[in-house]
Amino acid sequence: MKVHKFAILSFAHIHAWSYARVLKELPNAELAAIYDDDPDRLAKAAETYKVDKKYSDYYKLLEKENIDAVIVASENAKHHDLVIAAAEHGKHIICEKPLATTLKDADEMIEAARKHGVKLQTAFVMRYHETTVEVKRLIDRGEIGEILAITTTNHGKYPGLWFADPKLAGGGAVMDHTVHTADLMRWYTGDEVDTVYAKIGVNIRPELLSEDNALILLKFRKGVLGSIDCSWSRPDNWPIWGDVYLGIFGTEGYILVDAFRSCITLASKGETLKWIYFGPDCDKEMIRDFIKCIEEDKEPKASGWDGRQALEIALAAYESHKKGEPVKLPLSY
Repeated sequence: MKVHKFAILSFAHIHAWSYARVLKELPNAELAAIYDDDPDRLAKAAETYKVDKKYSDYYKLLEKENIDAVIVASENAKHHDLVIAAAEHGKHIICEKPLATTLKDADEMIEAARKHGVKLQTAFVMRYHETTVEVKRLIDRGEIGEILAITTTNHGKYPGLWFADPKLAGGGAVMDHTVHTADLMRWYTGDEVDTVYAKIGVNIRPELLSEDNALILLKFRKGVLGSIDCSWSRPDNWPIWGDVYLGIFGTEGYILVDAFRSCITLASKGETLKWIYFGPDCDKEMIRDFIKCIEEDKEPKASGWDGRQALEIALAAYESHKKGEPVKLPLSY
């Protein structure tokens, strides 16, 4: 069995810690090296996951280490440079969502991966969750007929850190919480969005520099209607990070999805309410499948193009709110 060596490029994103855990657990993967431009994060990650090869310069890591792939989990605005460098060094890439903060950056990242013959996967882990995968099977079997509309929510706690810094994140809750459900809608319909209309606000945490809630309405090219209720609306003491809800209306039926409801509710003396999640490990399934794509030379289930198209929806939401009117896709830059 071949063991695929990975490097994680930055632990700025909270999901990086889960990806590192997965790489330590999978028998055919190895976390061989890490990079971070924050010395404290670098030291903490190296100690937590017992990684000796740690770098504050990602070019040196890519040049010196014999690795097969990287996971980019930096601040959103830094994805572009890290992905381009990894592609130029012939490394396969999983990039945290959103893929980039501008369409120009996203297109350059996709082109670099194509030019250098490496896989570029967007970390849309919901394509690997058993619940949402089963929904895809039901839709493809025609269980609910033709899709008419899809309503979605992606609520969560405010992550803190750099997530509300427009320069590093590219936005706020819209950039953070639009792309997962936008991607699921594209995946389920097999279609692209034609029109976006959005209302965006800073109503929950007015001290933030970016938005913390939004409602986004979509119309797909073939007529399916969609909505995304994305927010950092959960209080800091909420027992789980948030939710992914979907309501899928068809001509012959209806599917309701509550993807993260597989949990135990624990109320104990002297403790705050806890929800102990025991559902699918979609981070592990994504990385497991990515390794299979490398071995079998297949396109990832969630490609760089999928990341780009979901990003376009988020950017269109910002433009729609600014103009106060619906925005037609594709966007130009």
